[in-house]
Formats: sequence, structure tokens, C-alpha cells
Amino acid sequence: MAKSKLSEFKEDYYHFTGKLSDINRQIAFAGIALIWVFKKGKELDFQIDDELILPAILIVSALAFDIFQYIYQSITWSIFYTIKNRKYKTEDKKLESPEYLNYPAWFFFSVKVILVLVAYWKIFDFLLDKFLK
Repeated sequence: MAKSKLSEFKEDYYHFTGKLSDINRQIAFAGIALIWVFKKGKELDFQIDDELILPAILIVSALAFDIFQYIYQSITWSIFYTIKNRKYKTEDKKLESPEYLNYPAWFFFSVKVILVLVAYWKIFDFLLDKFLK
């Protein structure tokens, strides 16, 4: 059955961006584990291979942007809700939110995904170099 309401497309948008955030976060943690597997040195003398330092930084940065995205959204939508709830004194009022409120969240979302993709590209390059040499 074809969708007929714009709200159904919005639900899909929320579903898929939420899913992508979850997957991105899991992949970021897996990247940290993968880098750990290829550490140099003994257990007490931990060193990361030089080629894995940049991917590690990118992954940690991606996790930071993940947090920034949710901090921003939590604060923004809490303020929006509070202002509108005080004004209309009901939660049943139909409203439209300004599109620009989503721009910073989109920025954080895009950056965190790009950072993980670049990190994995660098890890893949490292693995190819190590195992196909």
C-alpha cells in the first residue's frame, strides 16, 4: 500500500536516521576494538600502530559528534516544547517547527557518519597493506 500522508514519510525519516545512528555508533565501537587487536607492544606497553592513530582519532571524534547531535536535539526540542506548551497550554495543538532548528543536528549527523566512513577506509587500507604485502 502506498503511503498517503506526509507524516508517514516523516516517520520513515526518523526510523532510518535513528537506525543509521545506532549502526554508526556500533561500527565506531567495533573500530576501536579492531584497532586494539592490532596494537603493538606487550600488554603493559600499549602502542597503536602509527597507521591506526588517525582512524582512532576519527572514530573518537565521530562518537563525540554523536553526543553533540543528541545534546543539541535534546536541548532544542525541550526548549521548543516548553515555549509552545506555555503559549498554547495544550499538547494537542498542531504545530510546524522551523526547519532551521534541524540544521545543526543534520551537521552533527553528517559529520559523524563521514568520520566513521573515512576511519574504516583507513583501517581497510591498513589491513590490505598488512595482509596482502
